[in-house]
Amino acid sequence: MNFGETNLFKLASHRLQWLSDRQRVLSENIANADTAEYRARDVESFQSYLLNAQGAETLPSAEVRETKTLWGEDLSGNNVVIEEQLMEASSTAGQYKLAAGLYRKAHQMMMSVAGG
Repeated sequence: MNFGETNLFKLASHRLQWLSDRQRVLSENIANADTAEYRARDVESFQSYLLNAQGAETLPSAEVRETKTLWGEDLSGNNVVIEEQLMEASSTAGQYKLAAGLYRKAHQMMMSVAGG
């Protein structure tokens, strides 16, 4: 049985990479919340990431884009809203924990079926 080609594991790996990239970008937004003219950024959607990752030999990084915020910007031109970024970061952390748990359980299930 070839576990390397199992779509579940490939999809989970892509999801974990995308969530990791998103958490990094959100952390950069929070770190630059007081930087004049800094624009909030986010990564491409997961669906776009999957389309761009097709055929790649290694997991690519997600494309980073400027994001629109609902609150506008401050007088310095910065449009990062800390509360909004913290909510997104918390959501992303929860999604990462869920995806990692599912990956771990699927791996355990495969190993128990294989007798390992």
